[in-house]
Amino acid sequence: MTIYIEIFLIQNILINYCLLRLIYLTTKTKSTFFSLLIASVFGAISSIISSLILTNYNLINLLKFITAIIMIIFAFKSTKKQFIFNFILLFIYTYALGGIITSLSSTSYQTSFGIITTSKFNLNLITIFTIIITYIYELVVKNLSYKIKTNNYIFSIKLFQGKNSISINAFLDTGNLLTYSNKPVVILDLKTYLKLTKTNLIEFFLNSKESTNLKTVSGENNLKIFKIDKMEIKEKRKQIIHENLFVAVNTTSAFKETNYKALLSPLFM
Repeated sequence: MTIYIEIFLIQNILINYCLLRLIYLTTKTKSTFFSLLIASVFGAISSIISSLILTNYNLINLLKFITAIIMIIFAFKSTKKQFIFNFILLFIYTYALGGIITSLSSTSYQTSFGIITTSKFNLNLITIFTIIITYIYELVVKNLSYKIKTNNYIFSIKLFQGKNSISINAFLDTGNLLTYSNKPVVILDLKTYLKLTKTNLIEFFLNSKESTNLKTVSGENNLKIFKIDKMEIKEKRKQIIHENLFVAVNTTSAFKETNYKALLSPLFM
């Protein structure tokens, strides 16, 4: 099979750029598109040299090691600690992608001499695959970083009403400063309230006499106000207890796609 040097160079530049981009997405080390591109070009040139000139495996491995160091130096402005971390990640991502590609494009069979593995690599497909993986990883990282930030505001709480109790997750809504009778209010999911009080929907509307308008992250609604006996908030190693507090019950589906069933006011913390 004939491989043109310019195509080989472009493919290697794209693969190297994707690997460096993966490192950037993971560590957020200071960098620019131009820095990543220069490092990618250097890595591609090094690959050509090792493919066309070098035949000794020790020299090839030494060149790869030196190339990885220079690529990280060119790509990122980092401290020594960040440099070491980025350097390790470069090898992890390189061999991780290589392992995935090998497992998908290789065939193994057993003979009397042992297991033989044959593989047919198409650099075009490898390049496309690497770009797709990088794009998917970027989407995952963005969503994951949002989840991590959100989870910092999620607390485990336990609500008590009479002999009944229920444990749920609650989101600390810093914009929720709602008070009723000069007391902060917990905004609670309807299904959770019905489960806590062992009541049905008809009883809920028959018993609701007081309400309030509220605009929070869950939207603007007219919320029914009820009183419950106690709430326990678990914050790290301590427990915050509030007794005889008000809950505003949200009858919309605002909590349906979330991993929490209540909104806490910062006044409770």
